[in-house]
Order: sequence, then C-alpha cells, then structure tokens
Amino acid sequence: MRRTLLPLLSIGLLLGLTAGSRAADDDPKAVLAKAIKAHGGEEALTKYKATQSKTKGKLFNLPVIGEAELTQEAASMLPDKAKETMTLDVGGQKVNVVTIMNGDTFSIESAGMDVPITDDIKKALKGAQYMMKVARLVSLVKDKDYELSALGEVKVEDKPAVGVQVKSKGHNDISLFFYKDTGLLAKLEHRSVEASSGKEITEERIVVKYGDKTKEGIALPKEVLVKHDGQTFMKAEVLESKVLEKLDDSEFKK
Repeated sequence: MRRTLLPLLSIGLLLGLTAGSRAADDDPKAVLAKAIKAHGGEEALTKYKATQSKTKGKLFNLPVIGEAELTQEAASMLPDKAKETMTLDVGGQKVNVVTIMNGDTFSIESAGMDVPITDDIKKALKGAQYMMKVARLVSLVKDKDYELSALGEVKVEDKPAVGVQVKSKGHNDISLFFYKDTGLLAKLEHRSVEASSGKEITEERIVVKYGDKTKEGIALPKEVLVKHDGQTFMKAEVLESKVLEKLDDSEFKK
C-alpha cells in the first residue's frame, strides 16, 4: 500500500504572472520577471522561505487497492527541507506515512515501520527538492545555472496557457505552464521515478484553482490535480496553507 508521495510540497509556492503580450510570452525571462513582480516581488518571495498546509483528497490507480482517501499535513523550507504526514484510508483501514527530507537525509515511516530508502526513492525525493526551488521562480532569473526556453502556447485542462522549459545540469527538465487569462502557474511537468516500482513516468502537477492571496501577497493553490503518464493519480483540496519566514529545524526531524 505504501507509496512515496510528495504531491504538495512544491505546489504550495507555485507562483504566477500577469498576462502579457505575445512577444513577452516568447521571452522566458520576461515571463518569469512578471511572475515575480505580480506576486510581491523578489524581496518578499525570498523572505518567506517556508510553507505549511493541510490537505484532503483521493488517490487513484494504486496497485492492488485501486483507490484511497487521504489527509495530509505538510511543511517545507527552502532550499531542501520538507516533511509530509499522510493518512491513507482504504476501506476504513488507516495507514500513516511520514516522509522527511532534510538536506541529504531522507526517511520514510509507514504504519510505524521504517521504509528502506532505495536508490529509486532517493532519486524521487531529490527531484522533489529540486522542484521546490524551481517552483519559487526567483532563482530561475538570478542563477546562471538554469537554461530557459519558450514552449509556446498550449492548453492545460482545456484552458490556454504559455510554457517555459527549465534545464539545469544534473536534473531532469521541468516545464512550467501559466494560465493565459490570470497569469497564474497552471502546471509543472517533468519526468520522474515511481518510487514503488522504479518505473520512469511523466508527472503533471496541475493547480486547478487558487485561493485568495495571503496577507504577504502570495497566491497559493486551493485545488490540485496530479497525473502520472496522463492518468489521474491524485485530486486534492488544500484546506489550510500559509507562508512563513522560516521553520525550526526540529520540524524536519523524526
């Protein structure tokens, strides 16, 4: 039953941009610069490095069991710390899964038992750490290690969006797509490893709906959808979410 899941740790800080001209859509740095400005500016986005959230939802297409209800509490702090406490409910049977990332230290506990951190699991968790930084957007326009390119206009859940591809040595490519009407980040797409099987998949993390902006001026997701190879894997509603300047390191220990 146990799956390694980090569906919201990077979504909580997905940012957006105000809609611009077609010329701006063809310039990745201009798209990202508008995103940063629209959501409080570089200073605010750099200041608030941490997030906390509570979520409920459902998982689909799981091996053997098929579907499961879930509740989740997650915390994260840039550049590489995150903790997710998830409860799966399968036919009334509840299983708790706790996943922790703290730099190069990883741990997973399922139903009170430690789960061995295989190479596939470690690869998936390191990928999640990388996505945390990419989803914040600020580093993409400041760090020369990133190569940006325009992906043109596509549709995300039948809504027009414009894309930016992010390349960085040692990491899988990540594609970011922004809704044309609101400018908010619509989807993050990348190749990943399914931790339970070791199979490579294309994962799409889609923000279906945003909530009201926080008092800090940052837009956070309200409803999210995760797809694996085009098939629905998770639907979830964010019940509570907030940004903070920092969290104590004890938050990310067993």
